[in-house]
Amino acid sequence: MPRRQGQGLRHPCGGYGAEAVLSPGPLRGGRRRTVLIVGAGLAGGRAAEALRGAGFEGRVVLVGDEPERPYERPPLSKELLTGALPRERVFLRPPGYYRDQRITLRRGRPVVQIDPAARRVTLDGGSRLRYDALLLTPGARPRRLGVPGEELPGVLALRTLADADRLRQALTGQPRVLVVGAGFLGCEVAAVARQAGHAVTVVEQGQVPMAGLGRAVGGFWAGVHRDHGVRLLTGETVTAFRGVGRVEAALTGRGELLPCDLVLVAVGVEPVTDLLAGTGVALENGIAVDEHCRTSRPDIYAAGDAASWWHPGRRLRLRVEHYDHAQNQGAAAARNLLGLAEPYAPIPYFWSQQYDLTLQHVGHAPSWDALVWRGPATGGTFSAFYLENDRVRACVAVNRFKDIAAARRLIALGQPVDPRRLGDDGVPLRDLLPPA
Repeated sequence: MPRRQGQGLRHPCGGYGAEAVLSPGPLRGGRRRTVLIVGAGLAGGRAAEALRGAGFEGRVVLVGDEPERPYERPPLSKELLTGALPRERVFLRPPGYYRDQRITLRRGRPVVQIDPAARRVTLDGGSRLRYDALLLTPGARPRRLGVPGEELPGVLALRTLADADRLRQALTGQPRVLVVGAGFLGCEVAAVARQAGHAVTVVEQGQVPMAGLGRAVGGFWAGVHRDHGVRLLTGETVTAFRGVGRVEAALTGRGELLPCDLVLVAVGVEPVTDLLAGTGVALENGIAVDEHCRTSRPDIYAAGDAASWWHPGRRLRLRVEHYDHAQNQGAAAARNLLGLAEPYAPIPYFWSQQYDLTLQHVGHAPSWDALVWRGPATGGTFSAFYLENDRVRACVAVNRFKDIAAARRLIALGQPVDPRRLGDDGVPLRDLLPPA
């Protein structure tokens, strides 16, 4: 990657020069300093909380482009859609919390420009805010298909609370639902819609749902959705939407016309990095940060879905788009901004709820040379371990909660295991761990 203005020499550890690792942080030496957090989602909200929790007495300003205070996104495709969770329960904190903690919320005004030299940002509308340290948590935005008819009413995305409100309203009655994209979000919404009695069709370009889990595990989930009455079309695309006044059908790449009253486009997200144009902040599949969440500029940090960070344990760069990561990295970035110098090196974790099955995933395995099953998938409860050179790199467990804890320890140890014993459900997983 070409060196950009303001970018220091990169160390093998992923930092941007000795200062990026050794500096005590940009805020030491004063109580009246301002931390500005751009992005009032989960990562930004937890970062603001962590600043106060660590004893920071200066000014904390949290700026978001949505009119809402920070909230959790996982319920948007699950309990909030079904009505099992009241809308007020998705928020991280009650309204009075931010007043009591002296956290200034600036809502509904996105940042449109960052001036690192002046340490100042400009909001939509022209107002400006100064900072001593800047934490970027802008998140990600849904990808679009870019096909004719995508602008028709009834073709929706799901990312924000407002999106969830629209989708929940659209699901009233008995609409024919089309989901484009069988990732985790698309599969969760398909499950909710099917359980509500809707006719559901899912179109997926890949060969299996949730393709990152591999063909074998993805094939299990394909069977789950088909068993529940979902029409799942894999290896297929949508090339256009049609309708008069609102969406009425979708045209597939093979020429089939799929009638529908409601469409959810769920084909992934892209990190929000537009506001960094001209700042000299390095980008690499998102906002590039080191293991301390610091960007190539020493007074700017980043966390959450938009941050691509150097994992010191795996010695590679990751960008993770899950709840557990967003809240933990937001808090870690805030503490490091205060000079605590804690390397952020978690074992990634996420979960998904579909029908009566809970999927949990721990670790990171972009590739593997063996997949070891533990328990019969036909029974709806199993674990699958992703191995590389006989070392556990990741595990997915379906309704087997205890296996995740053991898998996390096996991943952390990084020692070879016997695949035959690992796949033997009669051998307790704890027997594969070395003595404490």
